Amino acid sequence: MDDCTNRVLAFLRGEEAAMLGPVRKVRENPYSVTARLASDKLGRMVHAESLLEYDFFSILDFDPRVEKYGEQCLVVPWTDVNQRGRKYHPDVLVKFSSKVQDHLVVSGAKACHGCISTVYEVKPSAVLRESWGELKPKFKAARRALQGTGVRFRLITEKQIKPVFASNVRFLLNYKRPDDETGKYFKEVAIDDELGGLVRTLDEPITPQEIMSRFSPSFELQSRVIARVWRMLAMGIFDADLIEPLTMNTPIWPGQMWRTGQMPTPKWRQAQYDWYR
Repeated sequence: MDDCTNRVLAFLRGEEAAMLGPVRKVRENPYSVTARLASDKLGRMVHAESLLEYDFFSILDFDPRVEKYGEQCLVVPWTDVNQRGRKYHPDVLVKFSSKVQDHLVVSGAKACHGCISTVYEVKPSAVLRESWGELKPKFKAARRALQGTGVRFRLITEKQIKPVFASNVRFLLNYKRPDDETGKYFKEVAIDDELGGLVRTLDEPITPQEIMSRFSPSFELQSRVIARVWRMLAMGIFDADLIEPLTMNTPIWPGQMWRTGQMPTPKWRQAQYDWYR
């Protein structure tokens, strides 16, 4: 097996020492905007070569079905038209969580079927059209390298990364932080207890505005309450149709791991909207 295949298999087996980060450093350049994401899922900074990549990495960090991912972590050898040896670094390798998938399937969610480990190349559709002749040999080499690993190769463009969904995810990731003792992310035991009771007994969708109305009209308290609601939405305790703009009047309902009755599957995990397809 070549080095690319070995690294893919090591990643899938959980040999983290082999996949701690990119094998090629992402550098700033005058042609596109680079960005960094503080990934709670990986416990490190993730480097993106474009804003489209940044949005995609944010979605990977947000989606509970994604167990882990590694950016720029593979080296695929290929040969150009002049028979020169070249190297291609696919954008990201993604492993999905079988544990989360199994739970969602048991809970009746069909949208998670087919989440298999995938190497994704993230490019605007215009770039793919303009540079297809140059890119196609690289992609073919990647597919050859992945044969026999059970990992597929897919292209991701702005057609899969919907702007509203990406915007909602970026917003919610600001709240997806563990409580700590530094004072930056306070524990809210009383509020969490009341919201937890609501999640366990809720039998129909509710809006953040309606949740806030259950508490004191104090602005200070309500600001703390809504922060915890966003956090619970970011953690999957609540679900919502995040392909629509997220507002105080957005219907939300218990997430599939916390619900007791029948609730809808959010659109962003339904087949016609799901990013990974």
